[in-house]
Amino acid sequence: MQIADRSALHFARKVRGAFGFLADAGFAEVEASPTLARYCMGDFEIDIYHGRQSYEIGGGVTLAGTRYAMSEIVRAVDPEVAKGYRNAVATTREGIAAGLEELAALMRHYGSGALRGEQQFVAALERQRKQWAEGYALDVLAAQIRPQAEDAFRRGDYAQAAELYGRIRECLSPAEAKKLTLTQERRS
Repeated sequence: MQIADRSALHFARKVRGAFGFLADAGFAEVEASPTLARYCMGDFEIDIYHGRQSYEIGGGVTLAGTRYAMSEIVRAVDPEVAKGYRNAVATTREGIAAGLEELAALMRHYGSGALRGEQQFVAALERQRKQWAEGYALDVLAAQIRPQAEDAFRRGDYAQAAELYGRIRECLSPAEAKKLTLTQERRS
């Protein structure tokens, strides 16, 4: 569904209503458009958006030039809640109002450390991002290595299979872990 005139949805006005607590916390509105609102306080920025193609209602916090999405903020506080977190999608005024209220509630609840610029919270976000990047890199490596390791195992090249499975040890399935043990025993 394409909405020709987003201004009729009153996004910026609805953001001001839902996120009034930002002004109380010392943030100033620096941009308001039919799809984006930005608030700043020093080098600290908060953005709330209505996706131009996705129609998602989302937001993020930028601290010292690094942006953290709302999903990252929720994950830093409660990883279980984060598993089910999804941005709301809205194409009506009512949907936008509901999505913004939900996002504002999440920001107040999970983002309080970020809103106060707490260095401990920012450090937790950075650690989490680093862990995610390392996990992603391992997943990509495993996707490349698994077929090679399987092939080496089927061919009976246990030295190569052991070396390959060993490189992705942290993400082996139980069956692959057993194959690694077998290859190590047969290699000896």
